[in-house]
Formats: sequence, C-alpha cells, structure tokens
Amino acid sequence: MTALGTVWRQRALVAVLVRRELDARYRASFLGFFWSLLNPLLLLAVYAVVFTFIFSPRFPGGEPYPLFLFAGLLPWLFFSGAVLDGSLTLVDNGPLLAKVMCPPEIFPAVTVLSHLVHHLLALPILLAALAAAALAGLHTFPWTIWLLPLALLPWLLAAAGAVLAVSVLAVHFRDLRDLVGHLLNLLFFASPIIYTLDGLELPGPLERALALNPLASLVTVYRDVVFTGRVPTPGAWATAAAVGALALWLGAAVFTHGRETVVEAV
Repeated sequence: MTALGTVWRQRALVAVLVRRELDARYRASFLGFFWSLLNPLLLLAVYAVVFTFIFSPRFPGGEPYPLFLFAGLLPWLFFSGAVLDGSLTLVDNGPLLAKVMCPPEIFPAVTVLSHLVHHLLALPILLAALAAAALAGLHTFPWTIWLLPLALLPWLLAAAGAVLAVSVLAVHFRDLRDLVGHLLNLLFFASPIIYTLDGLELPGPLERALALNPLASLVTVYRDVVFTGRVPTPGAWATAAAVGALALWLGAAVFTHGRETVVEAV
C-alpha cells in the first residue's frame, strides 16, 4: 500500500511527531505521563465501586464484572480515541502541510501510534488488577496474557484503516467529526463490551445483527486473552485478522484516492 510505504519511509519523522504529540498533551500537567497510568486506574476504581456496591450484575461463574468490563473497554478506548482525533488530524495540521513538503500520511500514523502508547501504558493497571483478583481468589490469572500482542494487532490495523479514511474525508466534510462521534456511540453499544453475545436474550434477527458487527470478533479475542484465559479458536483469530486487514485496506484506498486534494482543501 502506498500510504503504508510512505509512513515506513518517514518513520523517523513519525517517531519525532509522536513524541511531540505526547509531550504537548502533558506539557502543562503537574503529573505529566503519570496520567497515562492514573486515568485507567481511576476508571477501574469507578467501575469497581459502581458495579460492586451500587449495581451487582449477575455474571456467569461469579467472575468480577469490573474486570470483565475493563478488559473490553481498554481496546475500545484506544480505537475510538484514535478515530475521533483522526477526524481532525489533517485539518489541525493544515498549516504544516501547506508550508512543508510533508506527506499527509504521517499525521494519521502519529494519531494512531500516540493512542497506542496510551493503551500500552494503561495495560499495567489491568495486569495489576488481574493479579490482585487472582491473589484474592476472585479470578484466575489468565496465562494467555502472552498472546496480547496478537490480540492487539487487529485493533491496531482496524484503527489505522479507520483513521486513514476519516482523516481524509473530514478535510472535505468538516462536520464529519460530529457524525463519527455518534457512530462510535452506536458501535460501542453494538459491540460486546458491556455484555457477552451468549448472555443476551434477544430476538433472532437482532442477535445475528450484533454478531455481524465487525468489532465483535476483535473484542472477543482480546477479552479471551487478557481476561478469560482462553485461547481463541482458529476461526476467531482468522475473523479478527480479516477484519483488521480489510479495514486497513479500505482505509488506505480511501486515503490514496483523496490525498492529492488534501493540501488545497485544508
């Protein structure tokens, strides 16, 4: 793919801009990069309080629901945050594109990679919570955690493809960010993040529609690896990989089609 080849050739510049993006996010913050750990820790604490002392959802096998929810929410936050920021990345960097011979492909890449860094920095909180739950006898520590890079890869591919597409489309349709936000909200509730597909009692057509959600396989594979401790089936791996690869291919195709008019449009 042309877009991926350009990003690879400009990888040194991408690394510099990722660092600049992360520094800019925390420059005026007292705690700095520590917020990357504190934010997921506070999020997990809120879920633990709400779903332990206020709501007590029945969960098969008595598994801790806050950890179940957190394991599905972490990759979703990575994906949705990257897509939302990606819808403005070319618009926000328009002056730089106009003044410097800078390939537009690098800005979607910077957006995805900066959110990937935040995701990786949040993983120790999940691992620590899983270890604490295992020590307390509430949950078995998932030995499949070593498969995490494989489970994260389809999310990375899907996020890259989505960001490539929305970044170039938002240059020509400036209200796209608002639409993307609403679509992400719909996709969140259509994905098995706060529930499991086999735990729903829905009419057949609606259940099949939810099962066709392309992100369902990504959520299931990721959660199986980091929470359930179950090795996903070959079919689940293949479906997740196909979804990620197809999303990347479609996003790169859309970006390549519209990249020539980016500088003029911004």
